Amino acid sequence: MKSIKPNFLYITTLFLIINSCNNSKRNLYPEELVGGFNLLPAEQTGIDFNNKINETTYFNHYYYSQIYVGSGVAIGDINNDGLSDVFFGGNQVNDRLYLNKGNFQFEDITKKSKVAINPGWTWGVTMADVNADGYLDIYVSRNGTSDKPKDRKNLLYINNQDLTFTESAQRYGLADVGFSTQAVFFDMDNDGDLDMYQVNQLADKKLLLINKIPRSQFKYFRDRLYRNENGRYRDVSEEVGISRDVAYGLSVNASDFNNDGWMDLYVANDYAEPDFMYYNNGDGTFTNVINEKLKHITQLSMGSDTGDINNDGLIDLITTDMTPEDHYRSKTNMASMSTEAFNTMVEAGAHYQYMANTLQINTGLGTFSDIGNMAGMAYTDWSWASLLVDLDNDGLKDILVSNGIKKDVDNNDYRNKVRDLSKTATAEDLFKLSKETPSQAVSNYAFKNKGNFKFEKVAKNWGFDTPSFSNGMAYGDLDNDGDLDVVTNNIDAPAFIYENKANGNFLKIKIVGDGNNKFGIGAKAKIYHNGGVQIAENTVTRGFISSVEPDLFFGLGKDTEVERVEVTWPNGKVNIFEDVEANETITANISDAKSVNLSKENKKTLFKEVDSKSIGLDFEHKENEFDDWQEQILLPHRLSQNGPFTATADVNGDGLEDIFIGGAKDQSGILYTQTIEGKFLLNVSQPWKEDSISEDLGSLFFDADGDGDKDLYIASGGNEFQVGNNAFRDRLYINDGSGVFTKNLNALPNIKQSSQCVKAADVDGDGDLDLFVGTRLIPGKYTFPATSYLLLNDQGNFKKADTEIAPELENIGMVTDAVFTDVDGDKDEDLIVVGEWMQIKLFRNENGKYIDKSDDYNLNDTRGIWWSITASDLDGDGDDDYIIGNLGKNNKFKASEEHPFKVYTNDFDNNGTNDVVLAKFYKNDYVPVRGRECTSEQMPYVAEKFEDYHSFASSKLIDILPEDKVDDAVVYEIKSFESIILINEDGEFIMKSLPSEGQISPIKSSLVMDVNNDGYNDIITVGNHYGVEVETTRYDAGFGALFLGDGKNNFEFMPATESGVYIPSDSRNINVVENPNGNLFVVANNNDKLKLLKN
Repeated sequence: MKSIKPNFLYITTLFLIINSCNNSKRNLYPEELVGGFNLLPAEQTGIDFNNKINETTYFNHYYYSQIYVGSGVAIGDINNDGLSDVFFGGNQVNDRLYLNKGNFQFEDITKKSKVAINPGWTWGVTMADVNADGYLDIYVSRNGTSDKPKDRKNLLYINNQDLTFTESAQRYGLADVGFSTQAVFFDMDNDGDLDMYQVNQLADKKLLLINKIPRSQFKYFRDRLYRNENGRYRDVSEEVGISRDVAYGLSVNASDFNNDGWMDLYVANDYAEPDFMYYNNGDGTFTNVINEKLKHITQLSMGSDTGDINNDGLIDLITTDMTPEDHYRSKTNMASMSTEAFNTMVEAGAHYQYMANTLQINTGLGTFSDIGNMAGMAYTDWSWASLLVDLDNDGLKDILVSNGIKKDVDNNDYRNKVRDLSKTATAEDLFKLSKETPSQAVSNYAFKNKGNFKFEKVAKNWGFDTPSFSNGMAYGDLDNDGDLDVVTNNIDAPAFIYENKANGNFLKIKIVGDGNNKFGIGAKAKIYHNGGVQIAENTVTRGFISSVEPDLFFGLGKDTEVERVEVTWPNGKVNIFEDVEANETITANISDAKSVNLSKENKKTLFKEVDSKSIGLDFEHKENEFDDWQEQILLPHRLSQNGPFTATADVNGDGLEDIFIGGAKDQSGILYTQTIEGKFLLNVSQPWKEDSISEDLGSLFFDADGDGDKDLYIASGGNEFQVGNNAFRDRLYINDGSGVFTKNLNALPNIKQSSQCVKAADVDGDGDLDLFVGTRLIPGKYTFPATSYLLLNDQGNFKKADTEIAPELENIGMVTDAVFTDVDGDKDEDLIVVGEWMQIKLFRNENGKYIDKSDDYNLNDTRGIWWSITASDLDGDGDDDYIIGNLGKNNKFKASEEHPFKVYTNDFDNNGTNDVVLAKFYKNDYVPVRGRECTSEQMPYVAEKFEDYHSFASSKLIDILPEDKVDDAVVYEIKSFESIILINEDGEFIMKSLPSEGQISPIKSSLVMDVNNDGYNDIITVGNHYGVEVETTRYDAGFGALFLGDGKNNFEFMPATESGVYIPSDSRNINVVENPNGNLFVVANNNDKLKLLKN
């Protein structure tokens, strides 16, 4: 970073303001950082607001399904006295406004302020200076049960600057009459004033049935965008490109996702309509890019927020759904997802939607990767608000989630009662049943950000775990002591006022705008301290139907100084501050901002993408359709989509490397030969076309017949056939030396199994190349161990090695990859084999026999979902080290040393099919991962044995599965899903985890090379696995990764914006082809085109 010296003209003078009730600074030198809250009683604060819901015969969730959505809370200083005040929205109760008197004492000024003169069903509340007079106004979004538009008219309370307000929505053009959720005020066109996006909804589905709302009102149900034109707002929704479809929108955020200086929008929609992600085109229009920028989204989207959770200077995104973390609640309250409905939505363009929270990390290229499962926050029950905010002042944004539904209306046993109701049931019968609906207050969630995508649940430790039905939630420094306090709006309980007790240092930035945006909404700040960077945006509508305190706040931990602060305004001008002391408030005034070029030079990336078609590599893998779940309903993921793979060699003796890419079932693989110009042509000889019924998986060029050229072995795999089918027979094609290949029908034994990998070495020391063939699976028998084998070369013909050569290959498991390698330095080739639900297996070559020595190398406790292994000398000490790709940590199947993840497979119900039961630890025992409905589809006896969801959810796994069948079941357990490096130190292995960025997805393939020419080996990985069952979020967060090595077995992730490694596909294999124009890196992707990179 270029140094800026003090006293340059464009440096803004520091104006320090200390806003403290007791006029005392916090300790600059805390010994230990602590976080936590005190829940203050109403008797102390004076805030006694309670959003109480009174149900009656004709007003309950049978008549209004959104009765328990609750209302919001807004925090802001309405009288500019330096103390933030609090406004609560009410449903049946009136909205309330509390004036902050200092020291957490508030006065209810609702009546005299005249903000509750219009009773109605309030949802969203936000504070914004709508009339640009320097005072915060209050905007209220109305919903409810009325079919009369005038009853739903949104309200705008204009601040009269004397603690009174005048309702003026009509005057300003903001009296929206839709079923409104929330509004966000932002500058859509960078013209210096505030525009507004209003989230509206389709009328509640039960209102539509009961009231028969006329179609003439449907126009009010759509979201609207209002442009500020000289102080009055005009509806420009039809002109700006926002969706005109109706949806059940629940939250909205304005944020600059792609860092182009224009505010974008994210709208979270409930039910089937996908969320909207509107990128600002910079010309007054927006484009919905949700399908292009996010790999998947939440299905029942509730709250949302934006912020930088990993301090890389990029804005990330969080959304919440409603799936419980607790096993019992999830199995009683959640319905199974329909595969048919899921696929129909995807085919209709409604994206991949999962019932899980997301934490979308910005790649820096305008796209995002969800790490919600890895962060441990994907399931937080019926969640509403989600906030990204630094609560313990350590410089990392934590996560808050408000939680709870007043009545568990989706409880499956309760729903069965409802289905059993007579058609003649009266309103009184429904009301009685409504009162019997299960109800359980639950804790809100707090997650402490520990860095590197790691979060810790701390609600209990932080005193944030009081059970409640919390909805709207907001934060602000209510006592001006340098940390952020939290307020929640609760149903049928007093509001929570949490005093923050963090002791870390902080920096506040007061944002002073001008003209028509005096609070500087849309300004963003970057601060640089202690080698790190933080970024924040001055937008207040966040979370769920609420708004937070304006201005910007940064936790600093123990840092006592901020080296540099950059505040960038929507007009592009900048305030710069240097050497700012911690625990102060600085003021950034737009009038002092200067035109400063902060843009960094576009550094050349290490890799650049090559257009595959431009050089002749026009192959596109086209996966065949196959239902892996037809017999094994509980299978966790597809087994029929494991290709394609590639193999490289000079097949025609011209000194140039050529490449073979395998095809799917019913698709031929293709061999391309390279030209002197570095382009590729289809090879004339393609005999494998005749074998396109087989699915090509692993392939290998090697000299099978000792004639000095490269022949081709192709492993036939997949899950579409039964063992013994001819399509499973591997194939060997003999090269005549000129690139003309002929299939040798007799060279391989008549083995017809689903294989995946083939590796070559001189196993028996006779001077020719023998083969290891890894069998991937036994179709219809998931987890049952398959037998892999060695093939010994006898003058170009191969025979299966006798069992005593490698006895432990018998029933070794579901092999995915293997490598011949000299582990012990004795100059012969040992063998390491990995696979799904397998331990890492090491077979040492002892005089031509392969003996399992895994335990000697401390590999006995390494079972995982291993996808790949690569051997290379990572540290330059002369021996092979190993990169081994696992499932990764970004999955819902949590595993640990104390509580491994398990699988049980057998024909538990004696119907001739293999039953797969995944199991997790819960309350001192193991329980099934899948629910009663899908489990009973696989094993019908389950529904008979457990007549309701309660009994199933209350049962341990040993109570569900037949004891005699468990005794002879295949049972495996996994303690870690981390991808790792095995460092070979004098014949002993040291295991290291790959960095966090290497854990966000399965690693299907890796490659080692010094890509930055510093003399040290680096690692490139590719992965993902899209083919999962619909209740599991697909593994799509990976986009390839480059890890730079330092020669000491330390590897650091290089962002895609710097490396150029960006492969957001369902990748299976990476290979390198020597090319006259430099190394060409070829990534083969499932059901997709090739991705080519050049270094």
